[in-house]
Amino acid sequence: MFFPIAISFYTFNQISYIVDSYKGDIEKFDLLDYLLYILFFPKILQGPLMGYGDFTGELDKAQNAKFDAEIVLRALLLLSFGLFKKVILADTFGRAVDYGYDNLMTLGSLEAILVAVFYSFQLYFDFSGYCDMAGAVCMMIGFDLPDNFNSPYKAVNIIDFWKRWHITLTKFFTKYVYIPLGGNRKGAVRMYINFMIVFLLSGLWHGSGWTFIVWGAMHGVLYVLTRLVMHGKKTGNDVTKAVVQVKIKSVGILSVLKHVISVVLTFIYVTVAWVFFRANTISDAITLLTRIFTGGSRRIATNISACFQLDELWYVIKVTPIMKLGFAWDVCLWLFVVISVIIIFFSKNAIQISKGCKIGIKTTVLTAILLVWSIVSFAGVSTFLYMNF
Repeated sequence: MFFPIAISFYTFNQISYIVDSYKGDIEKFDLLDYLLYILFFPKILQGPLMGYGDFTGELDKAQNAKFDAEIVLRALLLLSFGLFKKVILADTFGRAVDYGYDNLMTLGSLEAILVAVFYSFQLYFDFSGYCDMAGAVCMMIGFDLPDNFNSPYKAVNIIDFWKRWHITLTKFFTKYVYIPLGGNRKGAVRMYINFMIVFLLSGLWHGSGWTFIVWGAMHGVLYVLTRLVMHGKKTGNDVTKAVVQVKIKSVGILSVLKHVISVVLTFIYVTVAWVFFRANTISDAITLLTRIFTGGSRRIATNISACFQLDELWYVIKVTPIMKLGFAWDVCLWLFVVISVIIIFFSKNAIQISKGCKIGIKTTVLTAILLVWSIVSFAGVSTFLYMNF
């Protein structure tokens, strides 16, 4: 059976337009603007999602935009970041993930952990890389796409995560599902039920298998529990402040430690949920998670390490003294992990960097290197992950 390209985002745009028209938010029908809204090429494959009113407003602004060399350079920098994320990072992690899921029963404990984490990285770099590229293309013509990712793996809890991950999808479900169901207007119990419905629908949107339903349920349950805990803290704050007045000199250190632990625990939970999202069956997901504890300690398999040995890196390492070391075969793998951790957890996101950095020789050279490296590597590029949904 054949479907139109980007069927899911195409459908969401249609739903948004039809509902907004029914509610009277769209004053008049313009065929050309409508076709542009549905088929606008930078965002057609993976978003970000935009309302018709927001889109036409940006369209009017773009028609009056004047050429600005600095904006074009910033857009090229953002484009290079997006290409690098997709072509170099996401696709490289993807090869290792594919091998891991094809050989679940042979994975050691460390390998199982890496496969799970690698898929978290792959998803983020693949999807956010596309949005960076779409935003860059639009920036060149004076059109601003809404932000879709805001360093989601820096989230301190699941609520914070969904304010950062696929932001426009969260807004879509809030506007067209959660609020029509009653939102928080019909009491706490109904509100929490509405949250669960939204997350289960989100899972079904990604796929019809039970794995996607489990993924949606995992996020929904933790989201509801987190809301309950946060609500309890708010109601108990006044009593606590009145009864206990204790000053802790190390509050700064404790605060940082609490933040780090919250980020790590949230990332672990999201990663475990992604295991079900990626697995072909619930049994496969459980097998991978079980291998983390039963796989035993051993060196990383050659086939996994080989996925990261890009020619441009591996040939350099081979002529250095590093090759004499016992861990030389895994150097490229850990290099990818370190770079990814820095980008995901410690760096500003690509949009913040491209819009806030000083444009000069360094940024121009960086843009050129990333663009050339990514373009040269195009031969091995896989399709975008969200093309599967």
